Amino acid sequence: MSPRKKKSDQFRDSDIERNLDNQESIELREEELRVQKERVEAGEVRLHKEVVKEKKTVDVPVTHEEVIVEKRPVAGRPASGKIGEDEEVRIPVMKEQVEVEKRPVVREEVSLKKQQVQDSRQVSETVKREEAWVDTSGTAEVRTGGRSWQGPERRRRNDTSYFGRDRRMAGA
Repeated sequence: MSPRKKKSDQFRDSDIERNLDNQESIELREEELRVQKERVEAGEVRLHKEVVKEKKTVDVPVTHEEVIVEKRPVAGRPASGKIGEDEEVRIPVMKEQVEVEKRPVVREEVSLKKQQVQDSRQVSETVKREEAWVDTSGTAEVRTGGRSWQGPERRRRNDTSYFGRDRRMAGA
């Protein structure tokens, strides 16, 4: 076991891969977001009706009869009866009377229907990932096998030849 493992107990045995060439490596893991959808009830829409009363006024043309009394002078025509006999003339007078009747009729129709609408939502969550660090102490030297250690996990402490950002994407 390496002295670092004994000192900090930071790594588990399952993280370290050993092979016969006297090499050790560790796996770097990260969390990734997996998004799933579930249909849930978002609410409901209720369609109902209620009675609203309002006063309606309608103008209706009506006719009625009026009696006109006219007096005309009549000169010397003989009378057809005796004086003092009760005579009476009756004329019926008519008018239009308005009758109001209420009956229900269909004014309009209201319906509900559903439709699917495609929308987009952004979801954010903090994810973790493991990053590799190379620590040196004393006179220990580290070689990178002839190539620079690049990629999203380029980190090296006490390296005076690298003046860029000390983490993530050396080429960026």
